[in-house]
Amino acid sequence: MRKRLSYRRAKKGIAEQYSISITQDIVRSLGITESNRTIDLYYDRATKRVIIRKVEE
Repeated sequence: MRKRLSYRRAKKGIAEQYSISITQDIVRSLGITESNRTIDLYYDRATKRVIIRKVEE
């Protein structure tokens, strides 16, 4: 699946922001719910990959 990042310019000296939307199927398969949305986000510099993992609480 190929996606394009959304971009928000910096306002009042606050850093610019990039975001991406993911499908509901991915959210469900990760076990993310409205009340339990904590994830680990990891960037691997060697492979240039972003990894999202659900935090087990």
